[in-house]
Amino acid sequence: MSAPVLVWLHGDSLSTEDPAVRRYPSAPRVFVFDEPWLRGVRPSFKRLFFLFEGAVDAGAQIRLGDPATEVLSAMEEAGAARLAVTRSPAPRFDEWMEALHGRVDLEVVEPEPWIRIPDAFPLRRFTPFWKKLGAEWS
Repeated sequence: MSAPVLVWLHGDSLSTEDPAVRRYPSAPRVFVFDEPWLRGVRPSFKRLFFLFEGAVDAGAQIRLGDPATEVLSAMEEAGAARLAVTRSPAPRFDEWMEALHGRVDLEVVEPEPWIRIPDAFPLRRFTPFWKKLGAEWS
């Protein structure tokens, strides 16, 4: 039997279709409102509610604070030995991974690319690229 896993959902991965959630569908989930980000960016109520609603819909426990610290605490409370999270392009994601490095058994799940561009397809011109993609998506 494998070690219990906690899935960490973040602002770029708030969905039951998140790759880490799909990999561990029965694992508990946590979402952390990043308090330093909230203070710096001061997002609108609509944005906060969107994040809250996404976390609730994804079945995540919701926390507030420093994400790395809160995730470690959530792992301890859940009795999880491993953490799964979907990679994010956000600069703070790399900071969180650095803070967790060596402290937890961490699995960073790669998201599916939105589009696949064939290697042989020339990207010199914009219009042919979008015409080809449009034909594939229709």
